[in-house]
Amino acid sequence: MTLAALTFQKTDERRRARRPKPGRRTLIIFLTALVAGATYFTARAFVNELAARALAIFAIAAIFWATEVLPLFATAFVVVVLEVFFLATDGGLAGKISSWMEAAGATVSPHPEIGSSVFFDAFAQDIIILFMGGFLLSAAVVKHGVDRAIASRVLGPFMRSPALLIFGVMAITAFFSMWMSNTATAAMMIAIIGPIVSRLPRGSRYATGLTLGVAFAANIGGIGTPIGTPPNAIAYGALNAAGFDVSFLRWMLVAVPLELVLLVVVGALLYVAYKPLEPLTLEPIGATGRISRAGWVTIGVLVVTVALWLTGGWHGMRPGAVALVSAAALTAFGVLERRDVDSIDWNILILMWGGLSLSVAMHETGLSDVIAEMDVRRLGANEMIIALVMLVAAAGISTFMSNTATAGLMVPMALALSLSHTEQYAMLVALGDAFELPLPLA
Repeated sequence: MTLAALTFQKTDERRRARRPKPGRRTLIIFLTALVAGATYFTARAFVNELAARALAIFAIAAIFWATEVLPLFATAFVVVVLEVFFLATDGGLAGKISSWMEAAGATVSPHPEIGSSVFFDAFAQDIIILFMGGFLLSAAVVKHGVDRAIASRVLGPFMRSPALLIFGVMAITAFFSMWMSNTATAAMMIAIIGPIVSRLPRGSRYATGLTLGVAFAANIGGIGTPIGTPPNAIAYGALNAAGFDVSFLRWMLVAVPLELVLLVVVGALLYVAYKPLEPLTLEPIGATGRISRAGWVTIGVLVVTVALWLTGGWHGMRPGAVALVSAAALTAFGVLERRDVDSIDWNILILMWGGLSLSVAMHETGLSDVIAEMDVRRLGANEMIIALVMLVAAAGISTFMSNTATAGLMVPMALALSLSHTEQYAMLVALGDAFELPLPLA
């Protein structure tokens, strides 16, 4: 088993350990049903029938994702099923439920006609294909040792001083995290710096700082591209679905400068906090073998793919289409085999589907229009204060629950707000989700 696969397994084991026990799980599900029911009956006085149901589904998703009463991807499945059953008038039960309610004497407000296909289409959005292509590229890079070969060679010039090494390790980690899974990147870099750490005195403060630098840089680096982390993908997909023209390059022009500032600040803090108390002699690490033919093919596909992503405004291909070309090349040239395709994180794609479908539900039922009419500026706060509150909320919530689930809940809300910079607010939520640094399990 590879180090990356072992890390994923350990993460899953920790998640299973955090899940509520059967008795507590039953209690949470029961209380969630009560909250959803109360939300629905309260909302019916202010919104149309389907919007009230959508708000109840939103409440269920929020509680299930926050408590992890079910696996995160399982909750995404539940969300889509509930949307099809209760919101789809064509292909679902929404229309029949309304008829049954009217037959029972209940008043049902007029509501839009919604087809079930809109919720299924969310799984075929450009961003899902884009992220799938990113996963396959990452799998090829890891499988053929391209990541370790490049990182070990690039790390050499940073071995001149302890301060330079911390910044070098963080910079390399952040760069790979922009294109690969944060977890896989961290596992790779921990393996690469292992020989350096093993040569340091036992209990060295500096070893602690160097290792923490990998963890923090993996999180920070993920904000740099739309495929760097799932919250970015949810925001990117929701923005483009809502009609905002956010290109791959435009995202990077906003996020990469912020990433660089954060890396400098966090690197400086780590060095000050864990500065070695004694002089250190840092020996250069050797390069990890030669790159195979498949590795060079992977590098070629990666370079072409990134170039096409960055020049989308010139050639007109959507990022998802470019990712699909990349996936076709990797599999056609035999760089990736069937088991490699089977091994990518499909559960993350399903989780993203759940978040995107919530955004679709809010738009199709008219719930987002109702939220848009609630001009939050009437509360007396200017947009800068509102932006700060949203940033703190995204960072705070993602510290205690999945950052992907947090984005799935908060991005639709940000898009619905009646503000002059809606696009920036949605991006801010996604970027804030990356700041879940305070707790080790975040």
